Amino acid sequence: MKPSRFLIPILCLLAHPLSAQVAHRVEIKKIVTEVQQTPQFQVVGPKEKRVIPRYWLEMEAELEVDTTDPSEFIPELTASWFAVVQVEENGKEVSTLLSGNCVFQNIRTADKKAILSAYIGPDTLERLTGETKPSSGDFDSIALTISGPGVLTNGRYEKGLFKATKKESAKWWVNWKGKSVPDTIMPKSKTPFAWLWTDRYPVEKRKE
Repeated sequence: MKPSRFLIPILCLLAHPLSAQVAHRVEIKKIVTEVQQTPQFQVVGPKEKRVIPRYWLEMEAELEVDTTDPSEFIPELTASWFAVVQVEENGKEVSTLLSGNCVFQNIRTADKKAILSAYIGPDTLERLTGETKPSSGDFDSIALTISGPGVLTNGRYEKGLFKATKKESAKWWVNWKGKSVPDTIMPKSKTPFAWLWTDRYPVEKRKE
């Protein structure tokens, strides 16, 4: 007698019990941007120096997260950010792709929500836009993709792993053929914001 087509998936799960236990669901709900000034700190000891705060572009993404892990934590997620800005070159505007990655660890799922952030620094912004105080409107679109071990990627789960502020269906970050400037989108730990709002975001994984 041939095995039932409903029985085959169950037999596969029994053959691989560990894979059945580790499954993480992630869906990017929204991306928001905000221009932030360099934070100012008071220190004891060194003499004060006059500093004029400059401007950063902060990007945040809200994720809906869940896991079958009893700990209610996702061990690791990689966030890949992309942003398109118009850069003037030889009297013409050239679409330029900025990008950067950050790996997070121990993403808490008890509240079914996680927030990730990334930044574009003042030097990059001023060099590319020509403005000392840029705005979110300087960017044509911003996108984020999420990946990680055990993250569900098949079927209906795939669409939740990428999001863009504009032209999302085109997946322009995948098929980009224009000018690119990698490593220009920075994780929070590489900015002066590193020590702020620590309970708002998951911890970044240190590079060995």
